[in-house]
This record gives sequence, structure tokens and C-alpha cells, in this order.
Amino acid sequence: MSALETLKERINYNGGPMQEQRMNLDKLRSLKKALWYSYQAQTAILTDNREFRCLINHDKLKEDYDDKIISIPYDDICLNAADLELPTDVEQHIGMKVGDVFTWKETDTRWIIIQEILEENAYFRGTIRKAEDEVIINGHPYYGYLGKWSKEALWHTKGLNSWSEMGYEVVLYITKNEETEDFFHRFQKVAISDRLWEVQMVNDITSDTMLIIYLKETFTNEFEPMYNNTTDNNDSQEEETEDENNEINIEPTILGNDTVSPFDNATYTIENAGGGNWILSNTKAKIVSETENSINILIVSAKSGSIEIKYVRDNDVLATKTVVIKSL
Repeated sequence: MSALETLKERINYNGGPMQEQRMNLDKLRSLKKALWYSYQAQTAILTDNREFRCLINHDKLKEDYDDKIISIPYDDICLNAADLELPTDVEQHIGMKVGDVFTWKETDTRWIIIQEILEENAYFRGTIRKAEDEVIINGHPYYGYLGKWSKEALWHTKGLNSWSEMGYEVVLYITKNEETEDFFHRFQKVAISDRLWEVQMVNDITSDTMLIIYLKETFTNEFEPMYNNTTDNNDSQEEETEDENNEINIEPTILGNDTVSPFDNATYTIENAGGGNWILSNTKAKIVSETENSINILIVSAKSGSIEIKYVRDNDVLATKTVVIKSL
């Protein structure tokens, strides 16, 4: 091998013919050494249960949020590859991106990636924020950051009486996928950590992989169950109560989609009841046809909003369903 060929081999081993390639490889090698010998070296558990070493450095600690910086290779050896029946001597593609949530193993806390530092080319580097707020959607748990957007005391006084309106508003950072996109829309009510919120706006433009959702505090009816965060009530959901004789009574339930679009045609059915009739709360929809057990409605409004479908028998409302009309 000639001296020139030897030089080419050495250059390629160190990253390639371009100076930037060699600099990136040097930075990556330095990171991988630091993953084991640095005080900031930690372990990230991904949602698929794979574990990888990473660096987590302090960034900003505020009353409302805790931000840190994560540095992790694009590809690395999976620490628990044997347990997951993956190759133990081959680097796995980690695939970390904005909107991903991982568990910081050493502290048993969850974090969401809210921003990627794009000027870093040698490995993935991004801003992470503590995300301990759980949202159950269709039975699937999601974790995100729920933080202050604005908080105003909207007090009113009339004579000797004083009262306040709900004015507590927050922002939610959560993973963007088909399920969360289908669920979150304007005026949708969502239960987070045993509190009820109403969606004011969904920012699905800023990031392709993360939703930024603006929420407003809303009323909770203590005599009704908390919203179960489902996008479709086609599955039978039976609410059981015990009467004075300890017999089980199944409450009537209206089944059908929670959300519709303008000019949609939708059918709803009553379960555990009969002999009644149907009522709509406003003129945003009209009844196309109805029977004792079902109703077919047409959404005639082009604007977003909501409508209540009620099943009534002998002037008693047996069941009510709120249907949200999405915007065009």
C-alpha cells in the first residue's frame, strides 16, 4: 500500500475527506466516552422499552417548568438488547425526535423533547422538559407538560356580592400521532390529573411530531362521571348504580360519535332504555329520521360548536350526549 493510500485510509477512519466530517466524528467519539465517564451521564428508557446512555445537563429551572439539555447518539448499543432479544453487538438506531417522551431511569421521571438544537450535527441534542401530567386517550396513557399559559382573577362585584369567572389557562405539550390528532380539537373537553379542561386552540403547525394545545379551566359536574377521554363511544359503556335494595341498575347511555364535522350525517342509539323520543338542544343540526331506539341527524351548521342529544320519556331526560362540531 502506497503512502497516499495509507493516508486515505487514515482520513476515512477519522470521518472522511471533509474537515467537518472529521470534526463531527471526533465530537461523537468524545460524547460516547462521556456517556460512561461523565457526571452528567444518565440512562434514557424509550417508549419501546429500549435503554440507551445519554448526557443530561441543566438548562433552566423555573417555578412553572424544568428544562434540561439531552445529548444522545443517533445510533448506539442498546443496554438491554439481550432482554429484548435484540442483537447485543450491533448499534441500534435510536430515532429520538421532538415530541418523544422518555423516562430518565436514574430519577424515575418522564421528559418530553420540546425542541431540537439543529446546529448540532454529530449527534442528537435537544431541550427536554419534565412531563409528569398523564392524559388517558382511548385507554392509552400519554404524558406531557402542562404549564401556565396565563392566569387572571376575573372578579366581579355587584352590590355586596362578589364572584369570579374561570380564567386559569394552561398549555399542553404532547406527542403528535393519529390518535392525539383525532382527539384534540376546539371545544373538546379533556380530563387531566382529575381536572377538566376545554381545548381553546390546537397548534399542529409548529412541529410535525408534537402538539401544542391551549386549554382553559372548565366546570366539573360532581353528579356526572369525569370525561373518559375517548374519541368514539361505539363501544358499550355501562354505568352501574346500586339502589336501596342493593340491586344493580344499568343507566341509559346514548352511543355514537363524540365529534362530527359540518354537514355530516350521524346516527345515535339508546342503550338500556326504550319507549322514549329524541330532542336536539339547538338548530345546528336537524333530525332526518328517528325511531324509539335510534336517531339520524344532519349537521346543518358550517361553524364549530356543540349540540346536545337528549333521550326523553314522560318528560324525564333519561340520557344526554354532547356532540362537538369541528371547524371546517
